[in-house]
Amino acid sequence: MAAPLRKEVSSVRPQRSRASRLLAGSLVACCLLLSGCVYLRLLEFKRQLGHFDRFFTLKTDDGLRLACLTPVLLADDFRWLGLTPETVITLGQSQQWRIRWVKQLAPGARQSDAHDIELELIFTDGKFTRLFLPERYFAFVPKPFFTGLLRSLGKAGVDKSRRLAEVNFTPEERALLTTRVVATSLAMLLGTPSEKTVETTRTLLRYRYTPIPPQSKNGVIDMTFTFDTATGQLQRLNGRSPVGQIAFNFETPPAVIAPPPP
Repeated sequence: MAAPLRKEVSSVRPQRSRASRLLAGSLVACCLLLSGCVYLRLLEFKRQLGHFDRFFTLKTDDGLRLACLTPVLLADDFRWLGLTPETVITLGQSQQWRIRWVKQLAPGARQSDAHDIELELIFTDGKFTRLFLPERYFAFVPKPFFTGLLRSLGKAGVDKSRRLAEVNFTPEERALLTTRVVATSLAMLLGTPSEKTVETTRTLLRYRYTPIPPQSKNGVIDMTFTFDTATGQLQRLNGRSPVGQIAFNFETPPAVIAPPPP
């Protein structure tokens, strides 16, 4: 009687294995479908930024407050991207998220101020409706510069395979950013960089931030500011997070010289 029992058990194992593979495949398919939906909503949000005044309002009298007139991103999209709030306050149909990162100091560096990054996001009926940045961020960095960056995201080139969004400013667009960030103002805003590299013509200031609480999924934010060493003017800003990269190019790329005719 024992032999048939072993045969029956062995026949069940392949069925369980096939079921496990089917379940795993279904979960992968669901994840791909969900991530695709998030990507489409992000593209729609980018399109809205390209028509900024039609889809958003800005208030800059006390900090910076951005309101979405036609909300498209979901709270679940932010969680999918890995953003975890430090605190959540529920007010009726709305949720107020506080997201915070703390700067990593360079070895041996001491700093009285944490120089953290803090965002306040508001979701109404599950959709992202408002963003708030405190006034202290604009003590040394002019608000028109920041809002110019925000608007420019509407024309960013997107490379999905590299998870990269890149903005290249034309001379006319750069002229609208009348006051650009210089190295001295950045140091007053963000404090001592996590890492500093001085080259012949360029100075790179790197700032790294860890999430609060530490066990959250926000991951490390890495920002590198490239300045002209001689003038102190910002040439490029690169931001990197666990979900992708963003780059702002402020300098005109070198002209391509056509080869002489044969």
